[in-house]
Amino acid sequence: MSSLGVRLIKWSLMAMAIIFTLSFFLVLLAVMLISSVWSLLRGRKPQLAVWWIRYQDMSRQMASGRVWTAQRPQGRAARQDADVVDVQATEVRDAPRRLPPQD
Repeated sequence: MSSLGVRLIKWSLMAMAIIFTLSFFLVLLAVMLISSVWSLLRGRKPQLAVWWIRYQDMSRQMASGRVWTAQRPQGRAARQDADVVDVQATEVRDAPRRLPPQD
């Protein structure tokens, strides 16, 4: 092949790769936008915002050097843990009488 043909093939493949990449990012942007609007219509926080908050928390932990430290639950989960009460187990000796089977 001539060098002009090789250049033409190379440029066309590069153009196709750029078009594919741009179309992929456009579809990704459209899906993120639609899912955010759908979440807002249902009265929930958009998933993208939740991911961003988790990413920021994780990066703060990495920067402070306490990556693997256990965190105590806050809010409702902490109250539920405090409400746990152990009970005394008792043995039931006499089984209740059962009704005869009905046909």
